[in-house]
Amino acid sequence: MGLIRKTLSISTLGLVDYRSKKELLRRAERASRTAQAELAGEQAARAAADERIAAAEKRARQAELLATKEAKKSEAAKVKRRDRRRGAAAQAIDAIEGFVTTNEEHAKELSRRGRRAAAKAAKRAEAAAADARKRARKEGRRAKKRLQDLGERVTEAAEERR
Repeated sequence: MGLIRKTLSISTLGLVDYRSKKELLRRAERASRTAQAELAGEQAARAAADERIAAAEKRARQAELLATKEAKKSEAAKVKRRDRRRGAAAQAIDAIEGFVTTNEEHAKELSRRGRRAAAKAAKRAEAAAADARKRARKEGRRAKKRLQDLGERVTEAAEERR
């Protein structure tokens, strides 16, 4: 774009700006849009990570509730069977307690895994958001500096032409 302008800039040793105001503005706007798009992407990733964390926590709570419910059932069954039959009750209690213990351990493990996954996802989302913020600030500063430089050049060129 602006082949005449660029040629004139080179031939006048920089007295005429290499890029026009429109071109500089378009470049700055493009950089700004890119930074905004990256920020939106990071925010979407963070929201998705938050949803996964919430789902993991919900599964962990459900597993804990199931373990509690099974423990209550086993206690009720234990009392009833003792009253009816002492011998058969001992075997049933052992089987139920083993099942409950296994479920509780499994629920605890799932809970631990969910918490770890949630913590990792939160850390990744924080890091990604911080990185996007840094890049957006950096691009914004660059665009601002370019616009200031352009303004100074225009002012200098206008003063020289007077």
